Amino acid sequence: MSTVVPAEKAGAKIVEWYSCIIARSIDQAILLKEQASALVKNMKPNDKILAYYSLVEFRHEMLLRQNAGMEEEERFAKIEPILENTVDHLLKYLYYFISGQNEYINERYKSAIKLFRKAERLLEYVDDDAEEAEFYYYAGWVYYRLNQYPFATSYAEQAKTIFDRLGYVEKAISCQIIIAATNSEVRKYKKADEILKEALQQAEMYPESKAVVLRTLGLNAVRKREWEEAEHYFRSALAIKEHRQSPIGMKSQYNLANILFRLQRDLEAREFLKKAEVGINYYKNTEYSARSLATKGLYIEKGNLALVNKGIDLLREHSLDFEIAEVAEEASAYLEKAGKSQEALKYMKVAYEARLDQNSMGVDQG
Repeated sequence: MSTVVPAEKAGAKIVEWYSCIIARSIDQAILLKEQASALVKNMKPNDKILAYYSLVEFRHEMLLRQNAGMEEEERFAKIEPILENTVDHLLKYLYYFISGQNEYINERYKSAIKLFRKAERLLEYVDDDAEEAEFYYYAGWVYYRLNQYPFATSYAEQAKTIFDRLGYVEKAISCQIIIAATNSEVRKYKKADEILKEALQQAEMYPESKAVVLRTLGLNAVRKREWEEAEHYFRSALAIKEHRQSPIGMKSQYNLANILFRLQRDLEAREFLKKAEVGINYYKNTEYSARSLATKGLYIEKGNLALVNKGIDLLREHSLDFEIAEVAEEASAYLEKAGKSQEALKYMKVAYEARLDQNSMGVDQG
């Protein structure tokens, strides 16, 4: 006969498990999940602890798969009614924060930031430095994707300060990536390079983080229009197995394909685009689905603007203004080179309008 486990004991194990998730200690997190699951199974019924368990389990799945399946989402949705009858601020915080993380992973950035704002109002009830840093870290990424660069930098810097103090090296490197990316997107390319090269030295013992730094150096080179430099960095990132087999690796494969098309090495470019599309379809990535459509339209179908427009429309549906500007500028450059000045001008106007929207639109506006 199984001994009934006190709810407090199960709760403590869940806290330990969640700490490993934040630290990205995947093997330890898997072990602790098994232990927490066994305790919860034999626990005296307690809705609050069950809700904590479900939230952390959901976050665990996001860590392992970078997204959650429908089954997890349905189970997660059942937690919300519990919040209506609880005064547990930490439980409410976790619900809003983890919901926001899920929205971020699924590219629903405006929805994510609304949830993060609710979570931030409860952050004072979180008595854990690592958890506080984790919040700032994700807030930095979401504000970055919403083109709110001062906010993104501020949150990333707060997160990095705490992660440095705690010795969370990979998390601190990820914060440097956010800060460098914001510099790159406002055309401070030299500053971005300096930050990333410093991060690259720190990432030497961490293959996944090293690959993401190399990828970000590649993206900075793209914005500088240094195609050979960009190719070098994307190839270096993809040479790392952990990156090649990850969702971010799919993006690097697309980026390398796009660069090879620009360098007029079409045969090799097509091979990388095929590999990238397998991942794009598997992960259902909106941004890279749109970019792939535009790349096909320009380089494979040699100026099929219907495909380019389809890609831009898809980005517009998801308010990805910076990405619209990048795609439209690439189309404009392609058309100008082909001697189609009027059509090139049309796409430059699309890029200009997207830049205006990017810089003026608040996160609550549609």
